[in-house]
Amino acid sequence: MLTNQRFARSTALFLTLVTIAFLLMTFDVRSERGGITGTLRDGAHTLFEPVQAAVNSVVRPIDSSIEALINLAGLRAENARLRQQLDEANRTLAETEVIRSQNEVLLQLSQLDLPGDLLEQSLVARVQSGGSSNFDFSLVLNKGSADGLAQGQPVVNLQGLVGRIVSVTSSSATVKLLTDPDHAVAVQLALSGFVGTASGRGAGDLKFVSSRADGPVESGEVAVTLAGRYPAGLLVGRVAKDAAPAIGAGVQTTIEPAVDFNQLDFVRVILFLPGIDQTPDGEEPAPAGESTP
Repeated sequence: MLTNQRFARSTALFLTLVTIAFLLMTFDVRSERGGITGTLRDGAHTLFEPVQAAVNSVVRPIDSSIEALINLAGLRAENARLRQQLDEANRTLAETEVIRSQNEVLLQLSQLDLPGDLLEQSLVARVQSGGSSNFDFSLVLNKGSADGLAQGQPVVNLQGLVGRIVSVTSSSATVKLLTDPDHAVAVQLALSGFVGTASGRGAGDLKFVSSRADGPVESGEVAVTLAGRYPAGLLVGRVAKDAAPAIGAGVQTTIEPAVDFNQLDFVRVILFLPGIDQTPDGEEPAPAGESTP
């Protein structure tokens, strides 16, 4: 009860002081700075200055905290905006780098060093898709018979021989890769001059057999195509292991393909009509399904 009375008196005193301050401000507006109003005003200022200071000491930190929160929210929004701009810039840079790389490949393909006049008898195509499974060693190109592509035509890239076309539609073509187990190509080793057959084994190196080789084969020897199913002189790969001739069996070793078949994007199709491989008699024949068209 006593506490309520004290609160009531304090409230009444505060309201009285506020009323007096209001009246003094009114008188001060209507009079000059001197006189009784000036004295009363100064007294009121002296009286309320501690109260004002106390209120300011409480309000100022709150005001600063609110301002800091507003600034923090603004900084977060600005940070998010800058991050978005950075992501967009990185995407644009990546796309630009891809386009630059593709243009460089296309330029190199336009100047590809091919035997004879094969460059003029070829066109560039893009790989649309790879094999449908781990056992499908083929790829699909984005050009077909409407562009002059036909079954049996060789396909190369900047590294070497990729394979040959086995089927076409008006707008696409399917290429059988060198690594396909049903694929074989007659080759000649550039250093020793030995000829033989390089056959696919599903992945990795090709199997090389030369039944008439009468001397050793050294690793690193370059293998190129013989004229026939393919034009002569297309790079197939390099001998992967040294080998010596065995009695009645010739030479058997492996050839590492020049092409990375996991990195195929643009290729060049040679508009070449295949003939018959010039593999010497007694060489391993082409696997079934590889008959010359």
